[in-house]
Order: sequence, then C-alpha cells, then structure tokens
Amino acid sequence: MPERNDFLSRNDVIEINELASGISEYYFPNGQIDPIFIAEKNNISYSFGDYADSFDGLLECENKEFHIFMNLIRLKQAYSERARFTFAHELGHYFIDDHRNALLKGLSPSHCSYTGFQSRNRAERQADYFASCLLMPETGFKKYCFRKKFEFRIIDELAKKYGASKSATALRFCTIGNHPIMVVYSHDNNIKWYWSSIDFRFKWLKYGKDKLPEDTVAGEYFNLGRKVSRTEPVYAMDWFNIKYDNQADLPFKEHCLMHDRHCLSIIWEE
Repeated sequence: MPERNDFLSRNDVIEINELASGISEYYFPNGQIDPIFIAEKNNISYSFGDYADSFDGLLECENKEFHIFMNLIRLKQAYSERARFTFAHELGHYFIDDHRNALLKGLSPSHCSYTGFQSRNRAERQADYFASCLLMPETGFKKYCFRKKFEFRIIDELAKKYGASKSATALRFCTIGNHPIMVVYSHDNNIKWYWSSIDFRFKWLKYGKDKLPEDTVAGEYFNLGRKVSRTEPVYAMDWFNIKYDNQADLPFKEHCLMHDRHCLSIIWEE
C-alpha cells in the first residue's frame, strides 16, 4: 500500500479481505450477512446489555471460551447498522489469528472496542476493516459496482444493500470499487488518517496530516460551521499537494459525512 494510505498496510488489506470475504461467502453465499449467525456457528456466546459508556463491543476469553458483549447504551438497537458493524468487528478479533491467540494465551486484555474507524490502534483498525469486508463480500460488491458511474449515491445504495454504515461502505469502496476515491477522516479540525484507492491520481494532501485545508467542505464545516448533506465541487488545489500548475484546477467532488466533532470526506475526480 502506498504511503498515502496510512489507515492499514497493504499486507493487512490483502490478508484481512481474503479472510473476511471467505467467511462471508462460506456462511452466506447469497443474501445479507448475519454476524450473530456466524458467532453461533463458531460457538461464540454473546449478550446485549447496559455497560454505560465503557465500550461499543467487547470480546472476552475465559477458560478458552469466547463471549461478545454488546453495549446497547451506545449502540441503541441490537440490529442497527452500527450494532451489526460492532458485532462484526468483535468477530474480527476472534478470526484474526494474532488477536485470538493473544487472548487465548492471556497476552492481551479483552478487546474493549470503540468502533467506526476512529482508533489509532492497529488491532482496532484491523478489526474495523475485517468488519467492513465481512459485511460486504468482495464478489457481490464488485458485481453491483460494475459499469456504474461513480457518485455518492452508489455508496448510499451499497450501504443499504449490505446493512452497513456509509463510512464502512466508503472504506470498502476504496479497496475494491470501480472508481478511484479518497477518504479523509477528520476530528476537531485535525486529520487523523486518509486512505485512497491504489489508482487515485494524487498521493499527498495539501498540508499532509498537519492541517485540514480550509477551502474544502470539511474545512468549512469545522471553521465556519457550514454543514451540508449534498455533494459539493472542489478543485485539486483545495485538497492536494500539486506538482504541476496545470493540475490545480482539476475538478473534484467532495461529499462529507458529518457528526458532531467528526467528519468523513469522500473525494473523487469528475
């Protein structure tokens, strides 16, 4: 994976995709994925309860048996998109060998997770990506995208089809979609990470990760309080480190998913 894709390494992306997609296609060759069914088939017990603000989900190993705790205080409903993703994330901690073996050997504490691509921890990012791959298997995802012109509507449709969040769907599209896009996650006006398709035109952001550019939809959200739910036009020079002058005015689109102090920008070339 090129350096611009700092969410996960190239090896992580390949290995986790193969693992999660294989599991999905084994249990659900057709139809929407049910993470709870997968847990039951692997003798993983689970419970939904009130755990205050302690975590979204938690995988615990005791006497070599695994149990998933799901926090309804934060997840609201047992079958919401967020709950499905969180359950799939905890399955990631079970199916990824290093995570499971560390729990079995007592080398790692139980994984107390806040899901949704916000963590800096590599294991949490791996589990987040596993959840994205598990809920949206590669074969069906690519088939749906085939020959479709990209616009944000495609992300919306795929999210509904697979019962996944739009942010998880956008990350999945980065890797296996049919059009190059970049996804930038910002918190409190600071860029936390960015990730792009392997064939995305630009490698570097305008200020790297040091500063969120002001003349972007995300920048205006944090600096001006401007919140929009539609796709907006931007130029290459607004987001990227431009090497050649004739690239500055290349037209791009930006669609932001905004919530409180968080913003996920989806950026693509027209």
